[in-house]
Amino acid sequence: MEDLKKSLQYVSHKVYNRRLTQATGGNISVRIPERDAVLIKRSGISLGEVAQEDALVLSMEGEVLEGEGFPSKEFRFHLGIYLERPDVQAIVHCHPNYAIGYACLGMELPLPTVTAQKILSHVPVAKSALSGSLELAEYVTGTFRQYPGIKACLMENHGICAVGRNLEEAYNIATLVEDTAKQAYIMSQILANRPLEKANS
Repeated sequence: MEDLKKSLQYVSHKVYNRRLTQATGGNISVRIPERDAVLIKRSGISLGEVAQEDALVLSMEGEVLEGEGFPSKEFRFHLGIYLERPDVQAIVHCHPNYAIGYACLGMELPLPTVTAQKILSHVPVAKSALSGSLELAEYVTGTFRQYPGIKACLMENHGICAVGRNLEEAYNIATLVEDTAKQAYIMSQILANRPLEKANS
């Protein structure tokens, strides 16, 4: 358990320092081996300031079993994804700027590079709803149900949700989503601004 708490703290700081989220936004969770429970960041604290004591043990029914405070208000879609996808062991939800740009437009993430195409394959968009709501949890969980092999989804008007076999993998997927969004944006700007005669050549 201590190793999981250390990993959650470490990855939380990496997400914040990589500028994948702002203020107290975003949340991270991981399954606890051999227990029907997960470890999740408590509500109201920045990912950049997460300490080991900020990791709560949460049952799959949403009950706090260990720790003080309230779990992240987005705990419902974390639990929903775990119930829907037994292969998922960790989840990183964050608010990276370029990916949010596509999410706010309701656009699936373009995949311009062979790396994104191979690893991400498809990054759909979950519909928008109020943060922390049952409706949002249903939309995000439903997206992972509709596309059973995905490693991430965009969340309309909100952020992204990345999953993995461990916290490091989920973090790496989150960074790949954001870097891919940035690359796609750069490509769109090059195409939009290149001289007409070159575009037609």
